[in-house]
Amino acid sequence: MRSISIVLMLSLVAIGGAAPARNKPYYDLNKAPEYFEKFIKDYNRVYKDDADKEAHYHAFVKTLHTINKSNELSDSAIFDINYMADYTEEEMKNLFGARDVA
Repeated sequence: MRSISIVLMLSLVAIGGAAPARNKPYYDLNKAPEYFEKFIKDYNRVYKDDADKEAHYHAFVKTLHTINKSNELSDSAIFDINYMADYTEEEMKNLFGARDVA
């Protein structure tokens, strides 16, 4: 009886281990310009000038790196591009109400 329980338990572990892994996105940073152009279209982004677009592009690339690293480190959460992917540090601070303390 005990050996049947052990076999059953190992079978369940094997079945659980064989479950398909969640498809976590991984972004090739060499393709960041392509991803950024798609992001601009998907989220209807308009930047005030080329310098503003460049600043948001750099923030976007930083986010891609963070997404890749976070997906690598997490067993349960899945991180991906969202509407805040191009937010600069300043915009994030303003969003969450961070203030300089004098």
